[in-house]
Amino acid sequence: MSGRQKQRTKGNVKPSSSARTAELMARESGGAMGFIGFGTMSGDLGYVPQTQDDDSQLDGDFRMVLRKLTKKDVVTKLKALQEFGTLCKEKDRDTVTATLPHWSRLYGRLTIDHDKRVREATQQTFQLLVEQVKRNLAPHLRSLMGPWLLAQCDTYPAAKTNARAAFECAFPLHKQPDAIGFCSVQVIQYLQGNLFKETPTTLSDANTTTPEEQEEKYLRVISSSMLALGELVAMVTEKYLAKVSEQLADILGDGKLWKMGKHQSPMVRAAFFSLLGSICKYMPSVAETHFARISPALLGNLDESESAVVSSLWEAVLILVSQLPDCWSHVSPRKAVLPKLWSFLRNGGHGYAATIFPSLLPFLSKIPADVIGDGVAFYGELFGHLKTGLCKDSVSKTPSELEAVVKAYMECLRYVISRNLSMEENCTKIQNLLIEDHILVLLESSIVEYNSHLSTTSLYSQTTTLISYLQKQTITDQSEASQAANNILRLLWDNITKLCLTQIDAHAEAASELIDRIVLLLCNLVSPERAEQLLNSQKKVSGVKFDLEENASGIRKDQMDDQFERSKVESQERTEVIAGAAIGVAYVADISDDLVELACRVTNSAMMAAKAISSLPHIEFLSKIVAIFPITSVFDEVLNVNSCLQSDVASAESSDQKSAISHDNVHAAAMECFQQVFSPWVLNLDGDGGSDTCMKQETGFVVDMLHVVLHCVENVHKAAILDEICCNTRSPLVLHKLVTKIQAQPDRVFLSTWLKSAKFGEKVVGLADSLCHMMADSQSAIRKQSWDLISLGLSTDANGEPKMNAVYAEKVLLKFTEALQSSKVKGHHEEQTHNAVSFICDVASHFFSGVEGCMVIKSTEKLLFALFQIGCSDTSTLSEALREKINSAWKTGVSVLVKQTGGLMTEDGVLHTVASWIKMTLLSSTHTLHRCHHLAQAVHTLCVTVLSSLPQCEDDGSSLHTIEELLSIMMPTSEEWESNDKQLSQQWQVSVLLNSALTYASLPPTPKSDIKQDDMPTSVILSAFIASLLEARDDEQQLPWQYDFMESAILEMVHALEWCKGMLGLQSQTKVNTHLPPPVSHMPAYCQQVALSLETTLGSVLKTLNAGEWNALISQAISKSFASGGLWALSLGNILAHYECSTSASTQDKCNIYDMIGGPDRLTDMSETCLHTLESVIPYLATDSVLEVLQINIAVLITTDTSMISNISGGLGLLAIITKCCQHPQWDRITQYDLIISCVEQLVTWRDEWEQGFLFNCDLFEANVELIPVNTAIIRFLQQAIKKIPSSLASHHWDFVLCSLVSWIQSCTENIKDLTSSIPVAALCCAVCDLLTLASNLLGNPSVNISNVPSNLATEWNEFFSEAAFTVLLPVLVELLDTIDLSNLTITQYHLLQSLCEAVSHTPEEHLLDNKLPAKLHAGSWLPDNLQTLTNTLCPMLAKPLRCVQLAAYQMLTKVMSSITKHDEEHLQDSSKDEEEVILTPPPGLKDILDSSEVLMASLLGDVPVGECVVMEPGSEAYHDTLMYMLGWRLYLAIFKAASAEIRASYAVHMRNTKCVEHLLENLFCLMPQVPISSRESSNKSTTKSTKSNQVTMFTEEPQLKIKDCFPSSVEIQHQACAVYLSSLEELPAMVRQWWNSQDKRIAPLVEKFTGKYVSPVLCTRELQGVQCQPTAFDNMTVKARPMTWEVIATYAVEELSMDLVIQLATNHPLGVITVDSGQKVGVSQSQWRNWMLQLTTFLTHQNGSILDGLKLWKRNVDKRFEGVDDCMICFSVIHGSNYSLPKLTCKTCKKKFHSACLYKWFSTSNQSSCPLCRSPF
Repeated sequence: MSGRQKQRTKGNVKPSSSARTAELMARESGGAMGFIGFGTMSGDLGYVPQTQDDDSQLDGDFRMVLRKLTKKDVVTKLKALQEFGTLCKEKDRDTVTATLPHWSRLYGRLTIDHDKRVREATQQTFQLLVEQVKRNLAPHLRSLMGPWLLAQCDTYPAAKTNARAAFECAFPLHKQPDAIGFCSVQVIQYLQGNLFKETPTTLSDANTTTPEEQEEKYLRVISSSMLALGELVAMVTEKYLAKVSEQLADILGDGKLWKMGKHQSPMVRAAFFSLLGSICKYMPSVAETHFARISPALLGNLDESESAVVSSLWEAVLILVSQLPDCWSHVSPRKAVLPKLWSFLRNGGHGYAATIFPSLLPFLSKIPADVIGDGVAFYGELFGHLKTGLCKDSVSKTPSELEAVVKAYMECLRYVISRNLSMEENCTKIQNLLIEDHILVLLESSIVEYNSHLSTTSLYSQTTTLISYLQKQTITDQSEASQAANNILRLLWDNITKLCLTQIDAHAEAASELIDRIVLLLCNLVSPERAEQLLNSQKKVSGVKFDLEENASGIRKDQMDDQFERSKVESQERTEVIAGAAIGVAYVADISDDLVELACRVTNSAMMAAKAISSLPHIEFLSKIVAIFPITSVFDEVLNVNSCLQSDVASAESSDQKSAISHDNVHAAAMECFQQVFSPWVLNLDGDGGSDTCMKQETGFVVDMLHVVLHCVENVHKAAILDEICCNTRSPLVLHKLVTKIQAQPDRVFLSTWLKSAKFGEKVVGLADSLCHMMADSQSAIRKQSWDLISLGLSTDANGEPKMNAVYAEKVLLKFTEALQSSKVKGHHEEQTHNAVSFICDVASHFFSGVEGCMVIKSTEKLLFALFQIGCSDTSTLSEALREKINSAWKTGVSVLVKQTGGLMTEDGVLHTVASWIKMTLLSSTHTLHRCHHLAQAVHTLCVTVLSSLPQCEDDGSSLHTIEELLSIMMPTSEEWESNDKQLSQQWQVSVLLNSALTYASLPPTPKSDIKQDDMPTSVILSAFIASLLEARDDEQQLPWQYDFMESAILEMVHALEWCKGMLGLQSQTKVNTHLPPPVSHMPAYCQQVALSLETTLGSVLKTLNAGEWNALISQAISKSFASGGLWALSLGNILAHYECSTSASTQDKCNIYDMIGGPDRLTDMSETCLHTLESVIPYLATDSVLEVLQINIAVLITTDTSMISNISGGLGLLAIITKCCQHPQWDRITQYDLIISCVEQLVTWRDEWEQGFLFNCDLFEANVELIPVNTAIIRFLQQAIKKIPSSLASHHWDFVLCSLVSWIQSCTENIKDLTSSIPVAALCCAVCDLLTLASNLLGNPSVNISNVPSNLATEWNEFFSEAAFTVLLPVLVELLDTIDLSNLTITQYHLLQSLCEAVSHTPEEHLLDNKLPAKLHAGSWLPDNLQTLTNTLCPMLAKPLRCVQLAAYQMLTKVMSSITKHDEEHLQDSSKDEEEVILTPPPGLKDILDSSEVLMASLLGDVPVGECVVMEPGSEAYHDTLMYMLGWRLYLAIFKAASAEIRASYAVHMRNTKCVEHLLENLFCLMPQVPISSRESSNKSTTKSTKSNQVTMFTEEPQLKIKDCFPSSVEIQHQACAVYLSSLEELPAMVRQWWNSQDKRIAPLVEKFTGKYVSPVLCTRELQGVQCQPTAFDNMTVKARPMTWEVIATYAVEELSMDLVIQLATNHPLGVITVDSGQKVGVSQSQWRNWMLQLTTFLTHQNGSILDGLKLWKRNVDKRFEGVDDCMICFSVIHGSNYSLPKLTCKTCKKKFHSACLYKWFSTSNQSSCPLCRSPF
């Protein structure tokens, strides 16, 4: 498009001219440019216009902002307005004032913007501008005022408010009219233009707005313009009135304006009517000249039904008829006004009655008399239409609408009656019409009609107001008006009385709903003001429901009515409201005779129905009438009816006559009414039992009447009435209800006196006794009314004293105490007991906290103790809420007790009783750990409560004395501790012996299982209790946990901890919280929990000890250890271990343990306890002390005679001590190895001199029992000797060790089945196995290099000793597993299997293959018999549910996997050469394990989504099954790794056929953790920050396969899964890649992210290291690795041919495809090069192996090519990609060769048997 055809910028009236531009630039040379700028978008490219004078003063920032304001984008304008406001705050006044010329032109357009946010922001910005410029706004006011006033009438409230705020900021209130008047001409012109000139298309840009937006903006502008015009009319002053009137007359004269009244937009019509109202109100002279149009426009639209219009219309109509009465002359009321008014009324105001109907009475008062006429017809129509509207659903079901219509109805009725209060015939007709056809009809409808909601409105109060008005008129001087008022009143009273009596008599069965309405009517007739409370209570129930109905659609009528029906539930509450409002009113209110007569007649009718037919609704009605009318006449009427009914002479006629009984005052009438009517009535009800629901309700109504009577009688009679009710009624319901009602009244002084009377006290005690018997005997239900009355008696008054006498209060408490004690007896009804306990807690809490000096009552302490006992009970049936209530009750009591007594402890006091009971409970009962914890928590709470209640003194010791005394009573004495320790089971010795923790000379027999599974020993109970008590410590509460107070408790807790560890089979130094106990049977269920609790508590307590306290504790432990040995020796070791870790051990005051045990003197006389103490202490001695101990004992050992070898004081004890010295943590600092050599020499001497003492090659069960411990000690010493000083041992020493080892092994295997029957024998076997493990690690492991050992030692080991040892032990393990029930494992069996498995796992491969196992063969297997037997024997061991057995089998099988691969390769070579595809399966035993474990894993993980980690519980069945699955796959992958490329292809066929790899990978991603950080890495996180390169994960280190002293853990399974996944990626990359590519969009990214982050770096590093460290070189090819770029460079060169290949590993290797790029190539054609590149990519992608394997395969292929072997014409490769075979099958026609697998696939897919190349038959 050329420049001439472009649209001109809006506002630029002149065409563009470069000459004018140059002229402007010349004129403004050196100054600012006159342009602000143009937009960059097409369309309205407006700029900010300016003049030449003020343009130079415009700030540059304002230029840019003003230019943005011309943009069409809403966001741009909003940001610009925000920036403009910010600039107004930041810039000075002159700079801001310079923007006013530009702002005034933009403001008008922004004010009517179609986006409301822009309009709001515009007014906010304008306010900031006004605040800054102040008076400088005046020159621009006329151009701004029009849009400004329009903005103040905006339909968007936020914009309207902001515009008004800006206007008030600019002009004070008194100056606003003058400002508007000053600009009135321009404003009216602006608004007039909006109304008559603008159109939707002129106001908006058709290019940027839709037609709907244009129309919406136009309607908003014209409606706002009319509203603004109305505002101007309202605010203009007399000074400008003439000028405005002229312009306004022009506007009113325009016909377009009057069309607005019929506009289809409600917003426009509302603005139009508002404008007319303003004109009529403020400019009546202008309105008079246009009556002909204004009157029809307003009065002719009274039937308007739009919500936005009706308010403005009726406001304008009221203004019109009020200020311009002549308006009626311009309309026809009967034709144009009244029909529309009747329509409006008939429709109930179209749903806007609440808004419009308040205007109905003012409008009615302004209707001319000629329109009303005689009034009968007019008012008949008026109120008839009102009644019709009242029946509309939209009115009757909406509370606000209903109230508005009723109020307007009644106001208009009262107004019309007041206007026609005369005896004229016409007035009488009107009166009768309104009373009979309207008021009475409404009253009857409100009472009778079930669905009517009129009773919830102000109808009754309006009726009362009308009656009050008429009663005032009867005493006026106008006799005619007075007579008319009397006639109306008589008509009203007669009909109201008739209405009430008719409904009461006619609806006896369904009078409940009517009663509420009649009561409400009568209450209003008595006092409308006080009845308003009752009316509000009804509206509170139903008001929300009205709102719900109003907002709902399609709700059924019966559902709507149900919401009003629900208010009946509040009947009793409304009765109390009525009574509270009425009592006392009758004495001061002037009740008319007509109302009294009405009350008497309805009382008569209700009393007759209540007594004659026992109608419950009528009884309720009678109670409410008595409450409303507590007057003499009503009481007399009740007495008369009762007298008539008793004499049976009453008739319908006599009931209407005047009462025969009459009293002068209400006091006498009320008292006689009680005696004659209400007292017998109550007794009659009490005799019936009061259990029926109706009976209870009737009792409640009678109590309401009694309450009224009590307020009407004199004070002297009130106590008599209460005494009579208390003594004569059995049920406490009446008395409780009556007392409760009296308490709610202000006049209740007499009640306090009566409650302390003996009659009330005996009543409450009797109730308490009966209730306690109900609970104990469980014969009847607990009655709530009895509880309520007892609680009332024990509650406190304003002085804090019990309301009942203290003597009777004590009796009640004794009853409750006895009830609590009986509640602990089993067999009682649970729910009844809990209810009773709950009530007693409530009563006790109130009593403790509310009654001052309550603890003086002795029964109070007994009740408190009973509550504490219940709180300490471990009853699971108690709910948490009830338990909390019990604790709260006794805590309140304890707090009050301590505050009143000052914490004084007495022997007969409750605190001493509680402490003694706690101790007795612990010593005499069996408890669970939970029970101990529960008791400890209660004791801690007791201590804290006591401490917090004691007076706080500066000296904390004085306040803690009570707590110390309390706790000291609970703690056992030393004699009690010692007695309980002796009762502990001795089974702990088994694990101590097997672990060689302690040494015994005379080994005890196998301890019997003399411990119960669930019952804890008393010593353990006490320790667990103290541990729980210490765990509950709160640092904020300084309880007395000092060392002096807790020393014996700490020692006993350590003792109990060591016992639990021994029972669990754990070593002394093993942490319970980090290791699971062995999976043995007969283990006490509580041991682990108690040990964990004790270990945690001791860890926190021992940290707080200082050096002196440590010294004292260690001294006490040493004393106990020397005295008893055994567990106390282990406890001493535990304490020393904690001491070593404490800060006190690193100070200068560190304890000298060697001196504390007595130094060298203790070594002279050795006893068993002394030996145990030394064994526990030696690891914590200093090195010089250890050396001294070692020297002394070796010196004694060398001189020991052979007769003393087996004694504790001889060789046995000496060897044990020497062995412990060798195990010292700092042994490396002791360099005197000659001491150990001399000890070994002594053993050799003993062997030579006393060979029968060494149990060589003998049956251990026939040997001397005393020799077994010493042999075990010798073996343990030899273990340390070859472990610590292997290089120092001579050849004959080694011969002695190894020969002895083989001999001992022979002895252990003599009687295999009985190995576990004897603990000493089992301990000896464990020691032998451990010695074999050490020897094998030293001599059979090539990686271990030991210097200075005999040169032929390793050869002798491998050729003789190893075979003699291992070939015997493996059958032993197999036989033991066959005889031992692993599901019922003992500690002895567990330790023996651990040591045996650890030893057997070191069996060399050659001994495994040359095994002596019973033959287990599988038909059809090509493996040799010995290998078959081995695999078929060891593979089932993988399924054993014991970790040590599984790991031992795995480690042995791992050694023979390569042998299996060799035999598979031989089998493959022997197979038929024509076989298309050979399938190799795992060995049968391994295959069975894989198949069975896969089924188990499917059942375990079948429902788990891939990627969600499942944590296996250590030691569980699932744990062992998963471990079997992982180990089986690791063996299978080991076979695959050891195989050649050809064998791998055959293995892969089986894997593909069974889809086992897919199942494996899915299971692995359910077992591997999301963050596979190893335990070593997590433990080092606090000290070192791992980077990505050195981060230790489960993929960078192998999983732990240690068999002994290693416990199962969930992390182990995760680590094994990671190891299997790593091996799978390493050995089966193609199959894993294929599985990954087949996964969905959820799993594939998860697998890729996990692999790329944790596994790919490890695999790539291994691949590149494998390339760099390749053992053999390639002919014609060199391979190099680039670790930094993950690249492998292969260079292949043959003669003159050379080519480079660059292999790039993917970041998610091996999931991603390996890319192969070409480097330099010489002598290779392009096609051949592409072929070789494709072949290499194929080999690397589809072969299962490493990159080096793929390169080897590719090189073989290329080598064959150069050797002249033709390519297969199907795959175009020499080497087949799967089975690595050469092309062998030749076509007889074309002589081309093919791979057999390729040809087979060709035949099967093409369904042909012809040559693929020449198509001849093959």
